[in-house]
Amino acid sequence: MPMGARAQGALGLGVNEGNVFVIEPSILSGVLKLPPSKSHAMRWITLASMDDNPTKIAMWEIGNDVQAMIDCWRKLGLEWNGNTMTGGKLSPPDVVLDCVNSGTALRFLIAQAATCNFPIALDGDASLRARSSLHLIKSLGVSLSKETNSSGYPLKIHGPFNKEIVELDVSGTSQFHSAVMLMTPRTNGFTLLTKGDAVSRRHSSLTWDLCQLTGAKEPGTPWVVNCPDVNIPPDASMMAFAKLASLDVENPPSESESIGHSLENNILRDSNDLITPMAAWLSMSNGGVISGAAHAAHKESNRITRTVEMLSQFGIESSATSDGIVVKGGQVPRRPEGVVATYGDHRIQMTAVILAGICGGVIEGPNLHEVAWPSYIEQLQSCGLIVESK
Repeated sequence: MPMGARAQGALGLGVNEGNVFVIEPSILSGVLKLPPSKSHAMRWITLASMDDNPTKIAMWEIGNDVQAMIDCWRKLGLEWNGNTMTGGKLSPPDVVLDCVNSGTALRFLIAQAATCNFPIALDGDASLRARSSLHLIKSLGVSLSKETNSSGYPLKIHGPFNKEIVELDVSGTSQFHSAVMLMTPRTNGFTLLTKGDAVSRRHSSLTWDLCQLTGAKEPGTPWVVNCPDVNIPPDASMMAFAKLASLDVENPPSESESIGHSLENNILRDSNDLITPMAAWLSMSNGGVISGAAHAAHKESNRITRTVEMLSQFGIESSATSDGIVVKGGQVPRRPEGVVATYGDHRIQMTAVILAGICGGVIEGPNLHEVAWPSYIEQLQSCGLIVESK
């Protein structure tokens, strides 16, 4: 469909016509089906990479982040046939491993690469390159060589890992902690120490719970991985978008399978992924203060400041703090005059889409949601979202 005059008029300098889509005011009703949990999927796939026997990992759809990790494992010589991983010894890759936009894939694979006696190079897109993983590499005690370009990527990891003690700062991200727990079966064992006020603790707990289900006894003590076949549960953090859109959910997650969406008094220490849809929802209800989310500044974008900027494009008043957002209540989104910037961040795009469904708008990044929820736009359309062009 050709782009309408409204969209053409909204395009600014540096915005490619093919990189926006137009949403008109819509009345939404119906039911959404949540995507498989990216957090569960990446952990199970990593564990299955260390099991010589095939492991069936059922997912009804696969987002780009999970697919990027699968592609990297295949380049390391492992087999994936669509829903089954067969693990084992890693082989030297003949290409750079491209983690695309997935910080989780990068951190997990850095730790796995550290256990190998051959170099492995890893890279990603611009937003991934902006997220530092040097603390993890330093903690593992392996050497690193970088390209001469300004970004320092690709990162080339030179193992093998042979430290007796690994100390990690867990105050900025839980991914380093999870990566080290998951690498343990490929090592001779080590003592794992953590420091700092831990964030995203339920993600770390999930990692250890899954490790125990495959045979782990003590952190840092190697085990022979024995993976059960698994069905990846729905992603509980995506419930926030259903709530924002006032839509029902076909497959609500059970409490035991839920991570990344728990909060108390709007404190997001363990659920920073909620910050953007939660801020939008508060703006249209009673307002409030979101806190405990300083680590949200280290996602695809600085999700604190970028959320405030995105909301402002809809005429919504909010302000950033050092660890969250203050939002005024009782606000009504207004149609933005220009293209709504989404900063390469899928959760900012997904929130902007729902706001545009209220007042209309031209949104940047029509495919960003595919990072975690490939069918998101299609499902919203089936619930009445009017998408003029894409």
